[in-house]
Amino acid sequence: MAVRRPFRRRRAEPTADESPPSSAVAEHGEATTSAKTPAPATPQAPADPHDRIDGLRAWVAQLHRKLATRTYVGAAVAVLALAAAAVALVLTLELKQDAATNGDIQSLQDQISAVEQTASQSQAAQEDVQALDRRLAQLEDDVNRISTGQTTTRRELRVVQDDIKELRSQVASARSSSGGGSQAGQASGQASGP
Repeated sequence: MAVRRPFRRRRAEPTADESPPSSAVAEHGEATTSAKTPAPATPQAPADPHDRIDGLRAWVAQLHRKLATRTYVGAAVAVLALAAAAVALVLTLELKQDAATNGDIQSLQDQISAVEQTASQSQAAQEDVQALDRRLAQLEDDVNRISTGQTTTRRELRVVQDDIKELRSQVASARSSSGGGSQAGQASGQASGP
């Protein structure tokens, strides 16, 4: 004989997600009572155990589907988070490799200062070259002026030499016309001549 348990009153109605569906839900797939209307407070007669087991099986299957879906979603989120972490790690390592060290920065500063010194030296050299160009132009002007002066002096010298020759010829002709005094004039002319 089967021992019969006394009838127990239900404490509170569980929510739709927590409570197993009734046998009517398991058989027909839809609830007989609406979600908005509360269940009656009167105790119900115990249902057929097979119907209850079928309802429990349907409820467990539904929970299993929800749990499987949540597990798949959680696994997908975990895989995506792991992939994002790997990408972030790779990017961080690449940035660390590409980042300049203090030695690199100091080397660049030294190179820049060397270029600035070279530029200032080349600018000073360029100024020196310009000063030499001006000095050379001034010297060329001086040489041209001296050359022009020498040409003028040569012309004047030729004129003076021509004048001296003419004077000598005049003195010689004057002496030859005076006769004896010409010998004394020649002697004095030779003494004063070049």
